[in-house]
Amino acid sequence: QRGASAIARYGCTGCHAIPGVTGHDSNVGPPLDGIAKRTYVGGVLANTPDNMVHWLRDPQGADPGTAMPNVGVTEADAKDIAAYLYTLE
Repeated sequence: QRGASAIARYGCTGCHAIPGVTGHDSNVGPPLDGIAKRTYVGGVLANTPDNMVHWLRDPQGADPGTAMPNVGVTEADAKDIAAYLYTLE
């Protein structure tokens, strides 16, 4: 639940549809259902927990051309968000 709460706090549903998290369910970014089974995070990093945390904390560091903004996710929140996202199979 900490991950879902963090997702809501950081406004992730302003760009993504995320199962189990209420919000805008926007289509600016890709929907995150099934993200646990995807090969890549952000289209550039192998889908591993460490890479997911890296992506959440510093998306431009992983892909300078990404549209995903750096919203200041803390290390602890990134781990909680990643744990939640890995439940989305």
